[in-house]
Amino acid sequence: MKVCSWRFATEPLELGGKRLETGDPILVVLAAANRDPGKYADPDALDIHRGGVPHLSFGHGPHHCLGAALGRLEVRTLLAALLERFPDLRLDVPYAELPWRHNLIMRGPRHLPVTLGEDRRRAATPYT
Repeated sequence: MKVCSWRFATEPLELGGKRLETGDPILVVLAAANRDPGKYADPDALDIHRGGVPHLSFGHGPHHCLGAALGRLEVRTLLAALLERFPDLRLDVPYAELPWRHNLIMRGPRHLPVTLGEDRRRAATPYT
C-alpha cells in the first residue's frame, strides 16, 4: 500500500503558507486526504452526511479507481444488511471515548464496541 509520495518543487513557490525553492522536497501524505481543515469545519470527525467537498478516497481524473463503483456497492449492501438485521445497533461507548489509530497507514478506531439492545442481544446468534 502506498502511503505517501515524494515530489520536488520545479520552481520557487508558496505552499500552505511556506516558501519552497526549486528542488525542495514535498511529501504528499495520502492519509491526509479528506481531512483538510481549510475545507472541513471538523476534519477529524466522522460525518457521513458531510457535503460540499468532493471525496478523494477513490482518486480523481485518469487516476480514478476502476473498482470505486464496486466498493461503494459493497459498503451499501453490507450496511443495509447489517442495519436490517440489527436495527438497534448503537455504539456502546460515547464517540469521544473511541480508541483511534494514529498512524499514516490506516485511520480509524482500534476497535468498535457496539450494543444490539437487550431484545436483540438475547435473540442474536452467529451465522444465522
